[in-house]
Amino acid sequence: MSTFCPASAGARGRSYLRAVRLLLVKILRLQTLPKSETIQGMRKPSASVLTAVVSSTGIGIADRYRFSTLKGGMAVAVVFCLFLILSAFLPAQAESESPKAEKQVAAAFKPRENAHNQGRVRRGNAPCLSWNDPAVPIKAVFLCVHGLGLHNGTYEPLGKQLSSLGYPVYAIDVRGFGSWMEAKGRECVDFEGCLADIKSTLKVIRRAHPGKPVFLLGESMGGAIALRAVARYPELVDGLVSSVPAGDRFKQGQTSLKVALHFLAGPDRPMNVGESVIKQATDKPELRAAWQNDPLARMKLSPKELIQFQSFMNQNHESAREIKDKPVLIVQGVLDKLVRPEGTVELFNKLSTPDKEIALIPNGEHLIFEENQFSNQVVEKLVAWVELHRKNDASAIIKE
Repeated sequence: MSTFCPASAGARGRSYLRAVRLLLVKILRLQTLPKSETIQGMRKPSASVLTAVVSSTGIGIADRYRFSTLKGGMAVAVVFCLFLILSAFLPAQAESESPKAEKQVAAAFKPRENAHNQGRVRRGNAPCLSWNDPAVPIKAVFLCVHGLGLHNGTYEPLGKQLSSLGYPVYAIDVRGFGSWMEAKGRECVDFEGCLADIKSTLKVIRRAHPGKPVFLLGESMGGAIALRAVARYPELVDGLVSSVPAGDRFKQGQTSLKVALHFLAGPDRPMNVGESVIKQATDKPELRAAWQNDPLARMKLSPKELIQFQSFMNQNHESAREIKDKPVLIVQGVLDKLVRPEGTVELFNKLSTPDKEIALIPNGEHLIFEENQFSNQVVEKLVAWVELHRKNDASAIIKE
């Protein structure tokens, strides 16, 4: 792990900010260009989303932007350069500032009193909920990771249904979300810390259910985290279910510009991204209202955290290539207006493992497993896939 020097990082940060200001000056100068100056850019394919998803070969993640003017194309290019600069600096700083999860004590968290509290993993470092029906023989176990802005309680309906079928479910909070928001000094987003939490929690689950297969399931941001965890700790899991894990999103250029401008105002100053995420994630009024009114949902993130998030998502393809032999099920809603289905298909194609499958949900929006958005058909598909890959003997060796 790299070391972090506040003095050198401060100087480096100031130099980056100076570069950012110069880039923004260039953007402003573009406003004086005549409208007649045009540039040929990439145009959005005419094929429908479903057709694009099904024809999975040859789809590039290079954005489907349409540049009508030179200043529009240059503005997006400048913002992209800005993100390259910031993402090169901030992830290294975040990693060096992250405490080791193995040394943290679960008792540091205040108990969370709400309807989701069905059980907790006592030995573990992350806030964790569990759903287990003791009257039903255990077939396999799930560990779930939630999406951006959500928390582990969003898996409660899925946990209850799967546990009634013989599949106990555990769900942790990602660093910076859920119960972590109550832990002073640890409320910032921390992906390296979350990966360490997943490792330690998987070990606890293995000890609690010896000989039972353990599958890692994640959605959206959680799908990308689960992808990275399987690539890093393959000995601790028997398979991966990753729902909408791609970092290729609709309106990504607009979001990048908004984050860049907020970064100049203050890299640690929270900005409300929840409203736009919810609007793109679902068209259902009842789900929007429940999400917005959930006291455990985090609606505001700092520009620095959002840049770290995008940097993490940009490494999805590398993680996919590192998964060599584990079975993987990728899930994507065809009606998703937040993550581009084509991006998920491309990520699927990058998986090195030959044992991979992609399931397209015809009526699915962005959320498939969380917030009670799954259908009986989705659960049947999930269970059938797990049963196909379930092993009778313990397949993971816990390495201390």
